[in-house]
Amino acid sequence: MKLRVLGSGSSGNCYVLENETEALIIEAGFPFMEVKKILNFNVRKIAGVAVSHSHGDHAKYISEYEKAGIPVFKPYERAEPMVFPNCQFLIQAFELVHDVPCYGFFIKHPEMGNLVYASDTEYIKWRFQNVNHILVEANYSDDYMGQIEPSYDHVLRGHMSIETVGDFLQVNNSPALKNVVLCHLSARNADAGDFVRRVKEIVDCPVYAAERGLEVDLK
Repeated sequence: MKLRVLGSGSSGNCYVLENETEALIIEAGFPFMEVKKILNFNVRKIAGVAVSHSHGDHAKYISEYEKAGIPVFKPYERAEPMVFPNCQFLIQAFELVHDVPCYGFFIKHPEMGNLVYASDTEYIKWRFQNVNHILVEANYSDDYMGQIEPSYDHVLRGHMSIETVGDFLQVNNSPALKNVVLCHLSARNADAGDFVRRVKEIVDCPVYAAERGLEVDLK
């Protein structure tokens, strides 16, 4: 199982969990054609799409998947759990703290174990057990914010700082943790190298900053 990053940030978010026979798309912030390309146009292996909330950088291209007959899990519209047919991915949604209804995902698959995905939230109030991989927003740092302009208030109200990520990882760290991927970094208020360094001081596993083209082995 691999995690593949098409894009991460305010310009568009899309992540692919893929093995030889199955693929799960997380977020629909990139055109379906971009996903087709990295899957070598093997669309049949796509089990479904999980979208966290309605903002365009996460949900803009939902209709393209739906028109292709691919199931889309939108927990912010429907509270009931969704089961993707004929696949081994199991997804449980959990509530996040954003300026619109927003959800993270606890994803299970026999080839990777358990993965937690959370983006666009001020904090995560949940504690998880037996987590093997974490894909989590680290949008900004208090060190880089400086004087907050009114137009940037939404950063603090709807996104998670690297300081808060550190607290979350300390609570959820365990010997079972194999990878941490930091996503949705702000172009203006974040430093990927610094954020990775900080997280490496907390966890004893590889740490990555999500960027287009990143691939992480999730075995």
